[in-house]
Amino acid sequence: MNGRGRPEGMSAFTIIWLGQVASVLGTRMTNFALAIFVWQQTHRATDVGLMTFFAFGATVLCSPLAGALIDRWNRRLTIVLSDLGSAAAVLVALALFATHSVSVWHLFALNAVTGAFVAFQQPAYAATISLMMPREHFPRANAMLSMVRSIPGVFAPALAAALLGFVSVQGVLALDVASYAIGIGTVFLVAVPAAAPAARARAAAGWRGALVGFQRIWGDAGLRGLQAMLFAINLMAGLGWIVLTPMILARTGGDQVQLGAVMSIGAIGGIAGGLAVTATKAPAVKMPWVLLGILVFSVLGRVLLGLGDTLAVWAAAWFCAWACIPLIDGYCQSIWQERVEPAIQGRVFAARQLVENMTQPLSLAIAGPLADAVLEPAMRPGGALARALGGLVHPGPGGGMALIFVVSGLAGVAVTAVSALTPAVRRVESITPHPPDPAPAPAEAAGGGIR
Repeated sequence: MNGRGRPEGMSAFTIIWLGQVASVLGTRMTNFALAIFVWQQTHRATDVGLMTFFAFGATVLCSPLAGALIDRWNRRLTIVLSDLGSAAAVLVALALFATHSVSVWHLFALNAVTGAFVAFQQPAYAATISLMMPREHFPRANAMLSMVRSIPGVFAPALAAALLGFVSVQGVLALDVASYAIGIGTVFLVAVPAAAPAARARAAAGWRGALVGFQRIWGDAGLRGLQAMLFAINLMAGLGWIVLTPMILARTGGDQVQLGAVMSIGAIGGIAGGLAVTATKAPAVKMPWVLLGILVFSVLGRVLLGLGDTLAVWAAAWFCAWACIPLIDGYCQSIWQERVEPAIQGRVFAARQLVENMTQPLSLAIAGPLADAVLEPAMRPGGALARALGGLVHPGPGGGMALIFVVSGLAGVAVTAVSALTPAVRRVESITPHPPDPAPAPAEAAGGGIR
């Protein structure tokens, strides 16, 4: 506790984390419901993917400026503004559905607005962790952040699918707004640390300050190699993520229950992986474990999923994919936090976010049109690819999208091998030294408001 009786350190982080779990639960329900709505309106994988494209595209464009502002603003301001902006976008969507005036392009635009605010959120949390607790707790906190995506995923798809059977999309959106209120409220219950005033004063504003993050990554061989690996593996992962929902809907004749079951079981895998990371002592050298996680993710979470044609195989593969994510994210993020000076972490992590999120628009540009125009027709029974593969990937509706999973998984195996053979990546923890421990300013008390 701090002097005002507000939780600090890991206790404070856990409270904020619980609020984010509630907030993301609502967001996941909304994303699921809107994906179903768009698929029912157009029956095009490209249109479902465009929902992601506009969100991630806005995040990419806003990330550099967000990083510069994060290092100047206090963390509470950044986190609260991000949630408030996203909540406002959901309220607009709710009004459009309530007045029966919604169209697909409205949802694209609102996803872009939400993506712009999300640009501030993840770098702010990542930069705050290094000020809230000692280094030995970084993997645990990062694994918990990874579980923010997994825990809501257990309940959100099935709950949203069930709600859609009784209430309209409006009911799901209303719950999402309430979840944002919970997330914002928890931020005011704890002491949120600030960077040292001198460091905040040195953080240049605007686009000039945003370049600091890119310069820090590019000037360090270890971090540069690590970033290249993460870009490649995120691209491969994104190719599958874009077509997962339309693939299962196409394979099952539009069965929302099976889709919800696969997503929920996958999220249970994410929880299992997160609990494993939080419950075990972090290894002294983390990079071999990161590479192992990427390898398992690629083989089981991508290749196996594409080869399968039953609910059991899809669920098992998606479970394995999500189980690897806390290991990869928790240890990778810890490496960055241990080796980047806290005073510039907002800019560095925003630069990382921009580079890695660029893979989402690229994935959409590749996967959606490729599936709709080339692979799906070629994977129809008797199609050219269906004959060439000899039934290795099951033909029929969704077969072209399944092939994307197989090919992207094999590419992920190649990325793992190249990374393991590259000294700058394999030995990043010894090549890049630790910065000095931070000397944070006093915690930003909730009672003082946002400044």
